[in-house]
Amino acid sequence: MDDITRVSTKRQEIIDAAYRCFYEGGFHATGIDTVMADTGISKRTLYKYFPSKEDLIEAVLDKYGDDVEAALFCPALARSDDPREQIKAIFDVRRETMDSFDCQGCLAQKAAQEYMGKHAGIEARGKISGYLVENHIKALCEKAGMTDPGGTALQINMLLQGAVALSQMRRETTAFDAAKKTLEMLLA
Repeated sequence: MDDITRVSTKRQEIIDAAYRCFYEGGFHATGIDTVMADTGISKRTLYKYFPSKEDLIEAVLDKYGDDVEAALFCPALARSDDPREQIKAIFDVRRETMDSFDCQGCLAQKAAQEYMGKHAGIEARGKISGYLVENHIKALCEKAGMTDPGGTALQINMLLQGAVALSQMRRETTAFDAAKKTLEMLLA
């Protein structure tokens, strides 16, 4: 293994460990010692790659954005060529994801809330992640020829985020049924 691969692998190990810990325990409540506990990686190595906890959180949020792209949009878009059906599929894929494991919410939203007014880089990444979903939906609305793609995308995103939030609180995903009925009206 060359030096570049070793650096990339070690850095990714740290990001992966932090991702799990921050997702389960939150950002402020999770210390670096907790993140590093099961990795066998020293703090010195951690700080070599990430000079601060906030730098590590930013890297985790970048990974989260990539994961959302791969886990939500790629499968949804692959289900149909019709943009309206692709929008519906986003709801289906998100529900399936929530049904498959104990989903504890949007990591980027948690970060934006915990760091609002405290760290511009983390707050910005949280906001970017929020717009990521809406921008994908807007592009599909444009492709479908809707008259107000931005406004419709915002409404659809609100339905999606509302279904996610209710499903988390209730610990079951039937909120997606109501969201999909309303979605059908928006897409008609």
